[in-house]
Amino acid sequence: MSARLPEGVDAVLPRGARDLLPVAARRRRAVTEALLAVFDRWGYDPVVTPAIEYFAVFGRWLAERERQRCVRFIEAGSGELVTLRSDITPQIARLAGQQLRERLAAGEAVRLCYAADVVRLSEGTHEQSERHQVGVELLGDDAPEADAELILLADEALRAAGVQGAALEVADVGIARGLFERLPSCDVEALHGLLARKDAGGVARFAAGLALGEEPRRWLGLLCELFGAPGILKHVPADIRARWPWLAERLARLEATLAVVEARAPELHARLVVDLGEVRGFDYYTGLRLRAWAPGSARPLVVGGRYAGGAGFAVKLDALEASLDADAAVVAGRAGGVMVAIHSREPQARALATARAEAERAAGRRAWVQAGLSLEAAQAAAAEADVLVYFGADERAEIWSQGQPGAWRRAEESGA
Repeated sequence: MSARLPEGVDAVLPRGARDLLPVAARRRRAVTEALLAVFDRWGYDPVVTPAIEYFAVFGRWLAERERQRCVRFIEAGSGELVTLRSDITPQIARLAGQQLRERLAAGEAVRLCYAADVVRLSEGTHEQSERHQVGVELLGDDAPEADAELILLADEALRAAGVQGAALEVADVGIARGLFERLPSCDVEALHGLLARKDAGGVARFAAGLALGEEPRRWLGLLCELFGAPGILKHVPADIRARWPWLAERLARLEATLAVVEARAPELHARLVVDLGEVRGFDYYTGLRLRAWAPGSARPLVVGGRYAGGAGFAVKLDALEASLDADAAVVAGRAGGVMVAIHSREPQARALATARAEAERAAGRRAWVQAGLSLEAAQAAAAEADVLVYFGADERAEIWSQGQPGAWRRAEESGA
């Protein structure tokens, strides 16, 4: 019997949504569990936030562009504006203010982790509107060591999920912000774009149109160049550090963070990329900015940093899974288990198969029943199983095992 959609139901998903079939869904669960296990080892406690929230919670945190992407509606009865969850961090901030205030006031660092879906209106035809994240939030600890913890944790989590040799990009958006605050009135968005593209010529032309002193003009140009291995920090001119105490303080903090990473994980330190001209997330983050990329990936797998009140990162499961798809060394394993198949759909035969499946489950194995299949069809349907128990017309059980996908070997035969 085939499944049919009711009349009038469109089979096309909304733009930006997708289904996960069993193999992909099983891998999603395995990856999520692997990430959460790492977070648990580091002392991060799980929390679950609601899928809907009053829009005011997000309105306080998100930039105007991100607020416009919230899926909003009016709550029946109250008339309040409600939104689907578009970001986890504002909810964590609300939770901290409502239920964790005493712990934080006592000086306790609070470590939280989550697995959640977020929904944002897509800006393009190929952008997902529903996104899946697993992440952490570290509240009440603003030391450089806390920033280093997030960098180390992000790398360990990616390795646990199957990503080896990820490149982690580290920045402090306070460096660019400090300079911007000292510029005369200008088109900040245009300058953001030039710096994000590392367009040194464009930045120079932009600076030429501003009434700038020598140091700001020089530093603005350097922001496009100071990008690379952690040693790039040594190329910040000493005279600029001396003239701008705010910059020296920012750089000292970043250097302290990187020193902790180098001491604890030299191999990871060698993979870090430092970008002093990072401006993405400028209106959200206040200090550390962290992103991680798998070899050859087009999208970051990890995005996060320090914001007002805490720090954290999210692992983007969709991007992570895409990077695993591209890696021939990563093969999703079968779910395993025992499929019990019968040649007919007769109640007596079905009862026989059901009893066998129940016995397998009682022994702690995964087991299920398929009725009305030939042996060949049963073997094709049992692609996810390790063992096939097939009851033919004589109601004798043939036991088949599958070592490699599609390679079935008959193990034994027994009476009913």
